[in-house]
Amino acid sequence: MMGQPDPSTVRLTPAGQAEFDSFSPDKDPTLRCLMPGIPLGLVDPYPIEIVQQEHQILILYEHFHQVRRIFMDGREAPDHWLPSYIGYSTGEWDGDTLVIRTTHMHPDNYMWTAGFPFSGDENTYVIERWWREGDVLRFTGEVHDPTYYEEPYVVNGLWNYAPDGEIWEYECIPEFGGIE
Repeated sequence: MMGQPDPSTVRLTPAGQAEFDSFSPDKDPTLRCLMPGIPLGLVDPYPIEIVQQEHQILILYEHFHQVRRIFMDGREAPDHWLPSYIGYSTGEWDGDTLVIRTTHMHPDNYMWTAGFPFSGDENTYVIERWWREGDVLRFTGEVHDPTYYEEPYVVNGLWNYAPDGEIWEYECIPEFGGIE
């Protein structure tokens, strides 16, 4: 089950409300064949593969063939890093929970298909927590964007463990989404 918060519980700032009010579906990056950012990319229904290495964890997304790197070696995001939809992610273990901090996200990174905006301001970030319960991988993603939201909000979801699962070919054709 993938979960986005009830829109009535999300408290937008006046700037966030103005951006939300100006939303139209053609602003959705996925309709332009661009990977949804964090956290929208977390609640995608497409499968993922996780590759754990000593210095990083890779999340391979079927959707848009995105590769996400979570650096686990204590580094910080470099000053020259350009904003992107997937951002720059660093992580650490808190017991059996993987805690990821993602920064440097592009301002066109709409959070939900309903149009909740993301400012992309330098004070924005997402904190994710991932943990395993038996054969279920669960996560929460807490969005911090003080320009557009009065307080952080949380998305959540889960994947079933599927060691024999496959990442299939994904092809995005923008004109099928109504964008030319």
